[in-house]
Amino acid sequence: MRLMKLSFLVMLAFVLSSCGYIYGEDGLIKNKRNDYVNARQSKALEIPPPLSHKNNADYTLVPSIGEQGKKGLIGKYLEQAAPTQLLAVLENTRVDRKSTAPAVLIIDDLEFIWQTATQFIEQHNVSTAIQDRQNRTIISHWLAIEEGGIWLGLDGSEEPDLIRAKYKILIEDGEIKGEQKLIVERIESQIRADDDEPWLDNPISWQESADMMNLLLSYYDARLRIQEAKHQQQVMAGFKVDLGQDSDGNAALLTAAKETLVWEKIPKVMRELGFIIVDKDTRQKTYFMEYHKPEQGFFASLFDGQDILLPLEDGSFQMTVGESGQRRSITIKNGQGSGIESGLLVKLYPDLSRLFGDRR
Repeated sequence: MRLMKLSFLVMLAFVLSSCGYIYGEDGLIKNKRNDYVNARQSKALEIPPPLSHKNNADYTLVPSIGEQGKKGLIGKYLEQAAPTQLLAVLENTRVDRKSTAPAVLIIDDLEFIWQTATQFIEQHNVSTAIQDRQNRTIISHWLAIEEGGIWLGLDGSEEPDLIRAKYKILIEDGEIKGEQKLIVERIESQIRADDDEPWLDNPISWQESADMMNLLLSYYDARLRIQEAKHQQQVMAGFKVDLGQDSDGNAALLTAAKETLVWEKIPKVMRELGFIIVDKDTRQKTYFMEYHKPEQGFFASLFDGQDILLPLEDGSFQMTVGESGQRRSITIKNGQGSGIESGLLVKLYPDLSRLFGDRR
């Protein structure tokens, strides 16, 4: 019985070890994945009788390969990795295709982009040789790199083994006002065959720099999402408004809230009052609106909600956000762009104050 078990184990081991003889390029069952490199043109097409064709040209003729094509890699030596694409997919980002190094143009505050770069470096425990705020430059020490080009030092625990690299992060002025140019480049790369061997310089490809750029862009995207979430909470929370005057002497609402919060809160408030937002001009910080008094009828009494009746005539209106000293001003104007009377604004103030201060 032991002899039978031993024979069975020997046969099983033989079968498992002989898989290489069954499958593969030299096995009984040949791998045909790279057979295309040996493909040859078959014999010319023959037209069976009684069919005929005036032109005997072979329409399946494959053009000859150029000299550069003959030198290219084929079969198992062909590089199959997909080309690296920069992840500049946000509304405020675009790829700078003129740059020789991976570069992205970003419409954002310079300080926010710089903080993103420095926090990205600090979070991943990357030691830096240069971190120059004035010249917007960061240069890292040696980082461990995987053979495929992916950065391994995300947690700061990996020591360079066989491949190491240094990176440079640079922020320059963009092409238009308010735009920043973010450049990420692998500036040095070295390899060695073993731990005991000396480091040797290694060529640097655009894709290797793009890998690091994409990691930084992903971190930037995450920060934007967190910032936007906080901003929306502030918009929802509302803010206090007081009666006052704008810089032109028009009756207006005054608030200490940030301009971006005021701008985004206005549509929510005015729609609640029955206004229709027709258009907006972000440069002049003005909303163009129309107001029509709600119709009162039999069916209105069947619903719990009641429309807010404003002391306004039907027509076009504007609402402009401006600066008044250290505060923001909100001015309601008629269709011709003239501010409404102070007495009318006083009548509107209770509803405006409540809605600007509400969570909505």
